[in-house]
Amino acid sequence: MNDLSTFLFSKLTLGQEAAAAPLVSWGDFQAILPALVLIATGTLLLMIDCFNRGLSRTGESEREHSSLSAAINFIGLLGTVAAGAFACASMEQSQPVFAFGDSIRVDSLSGSVTLIIILGTFFSLLSAMDYLRRFDAEHGEFHCLVHYAAASMILFVQSNNLIMLFLTVETLSMAVYLLTSYLRDSRRGVEGGLKYFILGSFSSGFLLFGFTLLFGATGEINLSAIAESISSGEADQSLLLAGMALGIIGLGFKVGAFPFHSWLPDAYEAAPTVATGFMSVTVKSAAIFVLLRFLMLASGQEGATGAATAAEIFTAVLSLLAIATMLFGNLVALMQDSVKRMLAYSAIGHTGYLLVGIVAALGPGGKAAAAAVIFYLLPYTLMSLAVFTLLGYMGRDGQDRENFEDYRGLSTRRPFLALCLLIVLVSFAGIPPTAGFWAKLYIFRAAVDGGHTWLALTGILTSIISLYFYLRLVVNIYMRPAEEEIDTDPDSNLASGLVIATAALALVILGIFPDLNLEALLDTLGG
Repeated sequence: MNDLSTFLFSKLTLGQEAAAAPLVSWGDFQAILPALVLIATGTLLLMIDCFNRGLSRTGESEREHSSLSAAINFIGLLGTVAAGAFACASMEQSQPVFAFGDSIRVDSLSGSVTLIIILGTFFSLLSAMDYLRRFDAEHGEFHCLVHYAAASMILFVQSNNLIMLFLTVETLSMAVYLLTSYLRDSRRGVEGGLKYFILGSFSSGFLLFGFTLLFGATGEINLSAIAESISSGEADQSLLLAGMALGIIGLGFKVGAFPFHSWLPDAYEAAPTVATGFMSVTVKSAAIFVLLRFLMLASGQEGATGAATAAEIFTAVLSLLAIATMLFGNLVALMQDSVKRMLAYSAIGHTGYLLVGIVAALGPGGKAAAAAVIFYLLPYTLMSLAVFTLLGYMGRDGQDRENFEDYRGLSTRRPFLALCLLIVLVSFAGIPPTAGFWAKLYIFRAAVDGGHTWLALTGILTSIISLYFYLRLVVNIYMRPAEEEIDTDPDSNLASGLVIATAALALVILGIFPDLNLEALLDTLGG
């Protein structure tokens, strides 16, 4: 009882001392400007959409309705560009910036992932312009949900305490649930969104329980303070390990790692193709980064050294998860007839490669391995956006082209699209001279340098296995004649074509000059 009284009195005293100083300053808001811009943009778009629907109900001219739809697209893209500009400005700071009572941390690592999230958001909105118009689903609420989700992701990767982590991941999840079932007339979409929601709720429970145990083990909610407690050996080891285990389960669901992946194939297949592309790159990037930072802090990589036991346990667990995820994702992808489901299981395999990088980041040379993980996210973002945009591009009559047979003879009907898709698939498989090759090479090299050669060998083996289902699509594109005309209208898909071409070109450029990008990233990380 006396201990409790002392604790409460100390907190009260600290609160009285802090009352003299401003609780919030302009610098706090400046640190989260990218997220604030996205939130403001999403809110504005929702208001414009309400007015736009009012015009439709009152029978106003189609021209005014179309003008407002175009304005929604333009404002959405402009807001994303502005958020990217503020994110680039924050990258110029050499030291981490803490805001809102150390609940937000902005540094080079979170800044790099923020830029990747904004890039994925921009290209997703650009490809959605054509897709939603062709599917008669051009509503501002889509743009609003994308902006809110992107803002939540940015705050998620910037979070520096357990409460902020949980609040932002739940806000993110709600937006993504709605995006999955955006096409409300689609039974499959509603079913996929409901399944995602139910399983996501279970994962949130694991995450919350894990955070509670971490607080019980350390008496802290701030991540840096938790790291210091772990490194000093003051944390209760049993509560710590149990909390970290539950946290890994919760975050494992978000990244789609085996065996927490069951939601992913159904959600990928059920969601609108442009929403699938957005989810596959931005949600994964944010969740992978948080898992990386979470484990690096818990292993003493950013604090004093002293958490050797915890680091060894985390390394062993993550290694097993990485192996299982790589094998499961690539082997099950072999058996898929749907291109979307093949890409879903392929995404699980790529999660395994990223887990290999995280394992390497927990040991010696952690910063180089962390840089390899961040570098991997950039080509993966470009590859996923390009392939899902192309799937949406090929859709017709309100339906996506999801089967391998639908892409027969694409090289003779749409040679430029076929070439872009070839580059993307080759990069997915990790074949030079594309960025995908270097992304995997850096991950595997970091694993070998960290003494995890067997993980690198497993990654190489599963990459060889993946050649089958990627080249299976290539065979249909280039070596089999089309059974019917592909009736897409290039003039109505200019934005989608721009996304596909830009992503394919960027993959080639990154493949030719990979060292420049990795060296710049290492310089940014200070390692």
